[in-house]
Amino acid sequence: MMKLGKISPLAFSRMRQRGISIAALNDLLARGQVERQADGAQVIYLDSPAPDPSRVSRPAPRLYAVLDAAGEVLTVERRVRLRG
Repeated sequence: MMKLGKISPLAFSRMRQRGISIAALNDLLARGQVERQADGAQVIYLDSPAPDPSRVSRPAPRLYAVLDAAGEVLTVERRVRLRG
């Protein structure tokens, strides 16, 4: 479990543009899966829960954040992954 530290101005701007709240970022850091990079950076991601049958044909959102080696949030993004 990670705690929210410093957020870069770019990350904060992107969060506002994409409608991602501080609460969502906190949840991501608390429950997300961590992928460590060779340079010390971390990619933390949270896949959406399993869809109910009525949403099978809709894309699933995926939230992720990129943190530098010091733990500063560099960017936050929502991606859409189409199910095949």
